Amino acid sequence: MVNRAIDYGFNWAFYKQDAINFDVNNENIIFRQIQYFYEKDKNKKGYIKALYLHHLLDFFKETHVNIYDINLVFEKFRQNKAILEITDAEGNKINFQEELKDIFKLLNENKKELYEDLKGEYLADV
Repeated sequence: MVNRAIDYGFNWAFYKQDAINFDVNNENIIFRQIQYFYEKDKNKKGYIKALYLHHLLDFFKETHVNIYDINLVFEKFRQNKAILEITDAEGNKINFQEELKDIFKLLNENKKELYEDLKGEYLADV
């Protein structure tokens, strides 16, 4: 089994900690990554979009729902994997709905390429 903590750059994002527990659950890893990358780039949120995209693409490979129903995949990702908001160091709630909408829109507009990449082959009738 692949160690998702390493795969998602967890070690890099939290290298300053003395001891890293790689046995934490995936949701905890995602939450900690979002907090870290939000603080790293508060204005652009490019890191946040990249993080969500990375997890969403993995979700396409891991989900048991029909991946050709892209809206269902998005909804299941939002319900089961995505952390939609965090609280920053000052106690402000930070919502990432717009970043998710941007990613969903991009993938929806590029479904053919998405499915080609996911399958690793050309799909004529997607």
